[in-house]
Amino acid sequence: MIVMLAILLVFIPTKNNLLSVFRLTDEPNVILKGTYGKALTIDLSYADEEFIKWLNETKSPYPLLMVDPALLERSKTLVKVIKSKNIPVGLLGKSSEIYEENPSQLEQDIELFNTIMKQPPLWFRTKDYIFLPNVSNALWKQKINMLAASKMGTNSKEIKVSNGDIIAIPYHQEERITIKNLERLIESNQFGQIEEVIFGYSATTKKFPK
Repeated sequence: MIVMLAILLVFIPTKNNLLSVFRLTDEPNVILKGTYGKALTIDLSYADEEFIKWLNETKSPYPLLMVDPALLERSKTLVKVIKSKNIPVGLLGKSSEIYEENPSQLEQDIELFNTIMKQPPLWFRTKDYIFLPNVSNALWKQKINMLAASKMGTNSKEIKVSNGDIIAIPYHQEERITIKNLERLIESNQFGQIEEVIFGYSATTKKFPK
């Protein structure tokens, strides 16, 4: 039986330990929801011209892009926009069963992300939002946070967003929200940075290396 552990984190760091926020708990846990405001994340394995245009024109605060490393590898334009605008990006992994069948796949995905983005990911989620013990332990050792979501967005219905929600929006070739609906969601909600929603403060993120 597969079980995903979902923990509500209430952790407010002081100025002296801001650098330690990316090992969030004393043991491997999955972040499901925050406590301050709302955060938008986009599961991204497909980036057509319409999405690239939208991303290039959108303004801060940016959504957290959870990107399939294979997309980063094949889309230099996407990587260029992310780096030039310093858009926060995490690693969208494969389905949990793939990591169960091939434990070395996780290391390969992290290494590919690191090679392209010139730094390791701070955030990770599997495509099916299931985190098995071998994945959890490996991420814990590498100080990568496991991020789920409190609500999932689709084109079929309007999402009711509450305080502390972490929203996940799909943008895949086989399933994706329309840009129009994405813009409507952003316009009707005041989304903040993921760090802001979890910890209640605005973080200054390091720029991506050129």
